[in-house]
Parts: sequence; structure tokens; C-alpha cells
Amino acid sequence: MAAYDYPPYFSVYSDKHLVGDILQVLNERQQSYRFVLKEIPSKARFKALSVDGCCHMMMFESNDWGWREQLPQIQLTEPIVFGAERFVALRKQHQQDMSFFEQEGLRLGGISGYHYSFLDNVTDAQLLEDDHNVYLSLSHEINVMMLLNGRLDVIMTHDEYLVQLSDETWFPRLLIHEQPFNTYQLHTLINGRKGFTTEHWREVLKPLLDDGTLAQMFANYGLPWPAEPLLLPQPDVRSVDTQAETIR
Repeated sequence: MAAYDYPPYFSVYSDKHLVGDILQVLNERQQSYRFVLKEIPSKARFKALSVDGCCHMMMFESNDWGWREQLPQIQLTEPIVFGAERFVALRKQHQQDMSFFEQEGLRLGGISGYHYSFLDNVTDAQLLEDDHNVYLSLSHEINVMMLLNGRLDVIMTHDEYLVQLSDETWFPRLLIHEQPFNTYQLHTLINGRKGFTTEHWREVLKPLLDDGTLAQMFANYGLPWPAEPLLLPQPDVRSVDTQAETIR
């Protein structure tokens, strides 16, 4: 099972993530297959699932993120998440509403290897830096800290991750765009030419579906099952200190 930094599904910065939870239960409850988690860079996802690659499958991935062009033979399961990406800034005295996102010259933060639709899905770091003033890091955690410390004006992140941050003391300081710049469906992607198919996956996963285990694991991360659009928590801005110190 290939996975790259995409919290809450997988993150090298956390011992707990949804892919790890699912694989642990599958390995405990059946003996037909042994599932092993393989961390990869996001740019290596296509190679990882190729015939000569290290992995058979990947959870929580969109077919729109280059798979049709790179591996058109890839198999998809039914949607398991309906997600959205949006811009997030920091509330300050002079930036309290959506008009801030319309300013020119903003320093944007994204993730290396990610496909951003409003940037024509370009992934070349130098082009994004030169043409769009976009800085690419290796993780969402890094980008959030850079935003809170004033090193980025806006970050691009996804609703499923924002749900995980909603209990943080600094969450009300976030200025979250009301409209997503992209919506997507996430699936489990499998290269059936490597001996394991979507039918095998459905068979293995069925007991977890039937007894509610999968739904509970999703609920642990604030995600609905069956898949439906996520209700994004809104920060309580009544007591936001726009002069708050940076977070280190």
C-alpha cells in the first residue's frame, strides 16, 4: 500500500493515520493477504503503482490527479471520500474577509507533487515559484506553521485536514475561504495487472463494512461513511487576538 503525506490519511509527522488504522485491522482479522504500508514521495506515486513499482495499490487518491495520463489501466473502487481544497490565510486587523484572497502578490504555499487545478495541474516547483509565487513544501504541517509564523500569506489545503485542526487553540485565527477552489472524489486505486484487483479488495474489506468497523474508523477522523460532502467546522472568531504571537 503506497502512501504519501496527505493527512489525515497518512502523515510521517503522526503515528496515527487512517490508512495505518485500516491496514492494522485488516492484518489482524484476515490471513489471505498481508498489507504493508510503503511511504513514498508524492511525485513517485505513478512509478510506485506501475508494473515494475513497489506497490499494488493506494487509498484516498483521485483519478483526476494524473492517473489517466500516466497509468490509464489503473482500477478504481467506488468513491470513499468527497473532498474539497480551499485557500487559508491568517486573520489580522487588515485581513478579516474574503477580499484578502483577491490581493495580488500573495505568497502561496502548496505541497510538492500535488496537482492544483487552478494552476493547470503543473507540478514543476521552479515554474510554480517563478510564474505564480508558489512555495512547495513536503507537508501540510510545515505549511501551517509557516502560515502561522508569517512566512506564507496563503496556503492551499483540504477540508479533511482542516477538520483535524479544529481543536487547536490557534484554529480561530485561520481565515478560511468560503468557496473551495477544487472538489474531488477519492478512491482506492489498484493496478490489477500485478495480481491484486478491486474485486480482491472488496472481498477483504467487506467484513469491516458489514460490522461498522470501517465507518467507526472514518468517524474517528471526523469523516462520514458512506462518503458524502464534509461539513467544514467554522472557527469561532469572537475572541481572536489578531496580534497573537507567532507559534514555534
